[in-house]
Formats: sequence, structure tokens, C-alpha cells
Amino acid sequence: MKKNIIWISIAAGVIIVAVVGLIIYKFNFTNNNINLACTEEAKLCPDGSAVARTGPHCEFAPCPPINSLLSEAEARVIAKKSCIKGGEALAAGIYNKNSKTWWYDANLNSTREGCTPACVVSEETKTAEVNWRCTGLNVPK
Repeated sequence: MKKNIIWISIAAGVIIVAVVGLIIYKFNFTNNNINLACTEEAKLCPDGSAVARTGPHCEFAPCPPINSLLSEAEARVIAKKSCIKGGEALAAGIYNKNSKTWWYDANLNSTREGCTPACVVSEETKTAEVNWRCTGLNVPK
């Protein structure tokens, strides 16, 4: 009788340990509702805004829609025809909803001291021009 109580106690202990282990495993490794911390990266959207990583898979949130009459691809074609003469390149386009223009940082063969060129495409006129964004004061010589 005493041996039966010992074996029943051992069997009950093994069952309790197994159940607790299973519960811990399920909670730690299969719970999809755990909030994860995503890296603090940001993706620059074509409208100039930025979106962060979110959700259970830490994917970038979608960029807001651009309400432009001119797509980025159409604006890029106009920019290349008007601003690029040969051997130069355009960066990704950014849409400015206030001025209704697409802006492309341009790597042009010509430069101006203290200035960074951009090719600006107007949504309304479908024309482009180089905009020299200059900083600092140029003192006449």
C-alpha cells in the first residue's frame, strides 16, 4: 500500500511538471498577441513624410496616398528630358502637395559653390526647371 502511494505521488508530480512546462512553452513561444518592440527606423515616403515599422512583423506602415495629377513616373520622364543633359542622375522623387511639384535631387555635372541642385516638375504645367538650393551668404568679390 505504501509503495502504491509513492508511485501515485511520483506519477502526479511528473504530470504536474509536464502540464506546467507545456503552459510555459505555449505562453512563451506560441502566443501571437505579444507586443514586440520594432526597430526605430523610418521610411521616407514620396510626399516627404516618414512612416515607422509597426505590427507583429515590424513592417513599415503604408505611405499616405499622393493626390497628384502627375504620377512620379511621368514626372521623372519630364525631369530627365528637361534637367538631365548627359551623365547626370536623379534621386527618388518627393511630392510637395503645397506647391503641386515633384522634387528630384539632381547630381548634375555643373555645380555652384554652396548650392545643391534639384529638378522641380510642375504638376500644372508639366514642365521642369533646375532649382539651385543655396545656403550661406555669397559675398561679392
